[in-house]
Amino acid sequence: MFRHRSAKLAVTVEPSDDFMRTPRPAQRAWWLQRAGEELVDDLTHLDELGTALVTGSDRPEITGGWQDSDAHYAADELIIEGQQVMQDWEAPLMRAMAAKVAATGGDILEIGFGMGISATYMLDAGIRSYTVLEANEDVAQAFAGWRKGFPGTDTKLIPGPWQETLPTLGLYDGIFFDTYPADENEYREYVVEDVTFAAHFFPHAAAHLRPGGVFSYYSNEIDSLSRRHQRRLLEHFSGFSVEVVRGLVPPDDCNYWWSSSMAVVQAIK
Repeated sequence: MFRHRSAKLAVTVEPSDDFMRTPRPAQRAWWLQRAGEELVDDLTHLDELGTALVTGSDRPEITGGWQDSDAHYAADELIIEGQQVMQDWEAPLMRAMAAKVAATGGDILEIGFGMGISATYMLDAGIRSYTVLEANEDVAQAFAGWRKGFPGTDTKLIPGPWQETLPTLGLYDGIFFDTYPADENEYREYVVEDVTFAAHFFPHAAAHLRPGGVFSYYSNEIDSLSRRHQRRLLEHFSGFSVEVVRGLVPPDDCNYWWSSSMAVVQAIK
């Protein structure tokens, strides 16, 4: 049994006798103690961070078809189906992730074009080629306009959901994943119930990376990766590194991120 009690938090973990069976009781007790202390530490840290979050706003439900829904571009955000798909406060985050992927200097695949922020950073870094998979038709049109700013580069968009188009493609030196759930089922299964939205893409990224290739993605982690997140990564990649981008300023009405920092992952095939 693990038990913790403080002025603000009480935690009790009481497993059955046949849970976490080990050769010796001391081994089981040590595991329980470590897991319990980590849980308490995580909850205490979140308690400390809570008051620093922006107020945020409620996210409306996705009700229409994502591919043919109107994409509304403003100076500071992209809205599809009422969803805040991307906002310009993410630029420092996109720069950091793009740098990880573009450091290979090779052939880069991005899932989701968005506002073209990360794509611009990667093209500016001098990569060999850039391919993006984009499901929304209006966003694909926006890409066509953006592409005119990069004449002479090997740059292309493949329209359609990545689940349909990715299997037809080969290997890349870097993959960047920052797309958005296409419906409420995806949102519930991969955002609410999974470790991070990109986790369901991990095996696909690994399958389409060359040896030594780099994968990065929107992590939804404030300042570190959970053990669950790390295990999922190591199922598909040989290793990873993490850095924290600080000083982010999401607006008070942002409904998808509320912290001033986010962890950036560089996973290696």
